[in-house]
Amino acid sequence: MVAGLVLSVTGYTIYQSAEGYLIERFLKQQEQGVKTIASFIDGDFHSDISLLKDENLKDNQLFNRYQQALDNYIAVDKDYHFVYTLFINEQNRSLRYALLPSSVSNNPKAKLAKNIFTGKELMPDDFFFDHVFNLIDQAKTTSNDHSSSSILHVDGSGTISFGLIVNRNKQPTGIVVIEVSNRQIDRMKQDLFRSMLVTIGLLFISLLLASIIFAHKITRPFEKLTDAIERLINNELDFQLSLSDFGGFSYTAKQFNLMLLKLKVSRNELIGTNKAFSRFVPHKVLKLISPNGIQTTKLGECIEKEMTILFCDIRGFTQLSESMKPKESFAFINRYLNVMVPVINKHGGTVDKYMGDGIMALFPNSPDNALNAAVGMNHALSKYNQKLQTKGLPIVKIGLGLHTGRMMLGTVGTSSRMDVTVISDTVNAAARIEALTKTFQSSILISEELRIKLNQFNKRELRFIATCFVQGKAQPMTIYEVFSNDTISLRNEKLENQQGMIDAWHHYKNGDTDRAITIYQKLMEKSPLDKAQLALIEVVQNGRL
Repeated sequence: MVAGLVLSVTGYTIYQSAEGYLIERFLKQQEQGVKTIASFIDGDFHSDISLLKDENLKDNQLFNRYQQALDNYIAVDKDYHFVYTLFINEQNRSLRYALLPSSVSNNPKAKLAKNIFTGKELMPDDFFFDHVFNLIDQAKTTSNDHSSSSILHVDGSGTISFGLIVNRNKQPTGIVVIEVSNRQIDRMKQDLFRSMLVTIGLLFISLLLASIIFAHKITRPFEKLTDAIERLINNELDFQLSLSDFGGFSYTAKQFNLMLLKLKVSRNELIGTNKAFSRFVPHKVLKLISPNGIQTTKLGECIEKEMTILFCDIRGFTQLSESMKPKESFAFINRYLNVMVPVINKHGGTVDKYMGDGIMALFPNSPDNALNAAVGMNHALSKYNQKLQTKGLPIVKIGLGLHTGRMMLGTVGTSSRMDVTVISDTVNAAARIEALTKTFQSSILISEELRIKLNQFNKRELRFIATCFVQGKAQPMTIYEVFSNDTISLRNEKLENQQGMIDAWHHYKNGDTDRAITIYQKLMEKSPLDKAQLALIEVVQNGRL
């Protein structure tokens, strides 16, 4: 806007100067024109024109040649120019028409168009007359043969140019007059104004284009830098600024690229550190406590939630580890955990603790997920054992105990060292149930509470084992075996034995131990691979439950 104002003021100033120069040059051109015509006309002949008759004028070759010269001069622009000569009478201070263009009678726009003919006296015009006779007086005092001048008429009608016609004695015998209408001056001004407008317009457009190009060169690097900063805010680091896009600001681009490189290195180091620490932090459990992220987790923060607890333990690990060196023991456990833990994660669980060869996992969503994980762990272990057998290594046997209930999940420790833990008798009960897998020679045992809340799991693959007291529980818990991993024939036998086991347990609880043992023995004879029958006989005989 400021540039446009400055350009407008400058353009107006230039126009005023150009207009003055244009008029001055035009007057000089007109003055040169009358001087040329005056030098062309014979002064002696011009003084004798008034003596010629009209019919003689028409036949006079010299008169016709002069008249033709006037015609040629005004032919350029006859609408605005009028050229003629005057006789001079200095004594009477009068002027009379002499040579006139042949087209004067047909030129209605000419100032002297009406009833003009040679010899007619001009009407007095002080401004006009004063300039004519002043020019004559001036010529007498100078050596110039053909004095001339050009002026703007005082009435604003146009310009008038005078050129003296002199005879062989250097005496003025007439004067050439060129009158130019003010419309011609206006037309020249308009042409000049249009030219100035076009020039200023082109200059403005050029300046505008130049400013746009210049601004683009200035702003483009900052636009590129702004885009780069937005990408940086969005955690994008895998890019670089092109130095060619920054021109004179290439140093800024270099420094920005260097910063990106350092940030990228720092980010990779931080990611590596986080990955290393994440292996020691139960993120899924922490997310339950602090949904907004681990950064907001506070000491003592806790929630109460119903979840399923899974305990898993290797049977006879003590004996297995006795034949191993410490390093081999750790390698053995880690290989085993690499088989078990992915199954837990697959079914929506998360490992809360590793306890030597034992695993404690939480399932916050569904008891079905927990039980499917337990069955999947047994299935994965079966495949793992096949690999161990091909290498001549001892196979691994595990026991899994599961229980569902409400529990408190929270952080304990100090402000400098915190841990996540679960506080509930549900945890203790699940651990006791897992311990009973050794007692009842079962791979998977679950509580009655978990069985009731199953929605999708096939309950035909569950069977009643016993009702017994577990440490930490005032009331006895009913325990069920999950035999989904057994062969089809053994699964069918266990289903057929279900009612007999229930009857035997009732006899035992009613004090008829012998009857209970008899039933268990018959079931064992019928299904020798059903090891739970022998285990129950030992339990009943010893009265351990």
